[in-house]
Amino acid sequence: MEQIKRLLERRKEYLAQLIDDKEVALEGALQGSLRICKGKRRVQYYHRTNPKDFSGVYICEKDVCIAKDLAQKDYNRKVVSSAQKELKAIDRYLASCPKVQAEEIYEKLHEERRKIVNPIKKTERQYVEEWEKVKYSGKPFEEGIPEICTARGEKVRSKSEMIIADLLDRENIPYRYEYPIKIKGWGVFYPDFTALNIKKRKEIYWEHLGMMDDAAYAENALQKIALYEQNGILPNDNLILTYETKKNPINRKIIKLMIEQYLK
Repeated sequence: MEQIKRLLERRKEYLAQLIDDKEVALEGALQGSLRICKGKRRVQYYHRTNPKDFSGVYICEKDVCIAKDLAQKDYNRKVVSSAQKELKAIDRYLASCPKVQAEEIYEKLHEERRKIVNPIKKTERQYVEEWEKVKYSGKPFEEGIPEICTARGEKVRSKSEMIIADLLDRENIPYRYEYPIKIKGWGVFYPDFTALNIKKRKEIYWEHLGMMDDAAYAENALQKIALYEQNGILPNDNLILTYETKKNPINRKIIKLMIEQYLK
């Protein structure tokens, strides 16, 4: 509900600005109205300045700008009228909304009462707890590779992945490391991270491509991205992609920006 309210408030701002802009344009508009007659061969325009004179004065071709101005004025007036009605409708709706939404009632119940009530919608806490309880087996580690661990003691494959994991943890973003997903045309993928946007209750996959200056690695990465896309996992939607080369190492600011943009 809060998201709807925010959208409506942004809509109100847009409508108010639209009304202001069109009212300024109307202040200097040409007096009168436009009548249009469409014949077999051409369209004729007439300038009406007297309400009793239905016909109006014929607008010759060289003065067609008068017809355009009159048409624009009529359009602007209708836009203002429609926007004003919508603004009033939004205000009435927001004023009539209860202070406590139906989904919020559960959180306001006494703790003991919550234990014996089934809410109409899981709270964020309940949703996250169930999401984090999922058991899975990640991609096996090869023997002999350096041991790199995150701040919460989780083993990862690179220092860059450690940085991403620690930033996710610091920002309280639930995530799974190398959680297996099925990809048509390939089999099982192990995205570096499967993170959770709690507010949207949406899973976001994150791949860090850390050797993009290696031609074979880069080619394989492009193939992987293409397979993601073919399976409805799209960059800038439910797939975060970050890149790295020897000359351009991981950038913490970019990682934080990605977290803010897609996971909050």
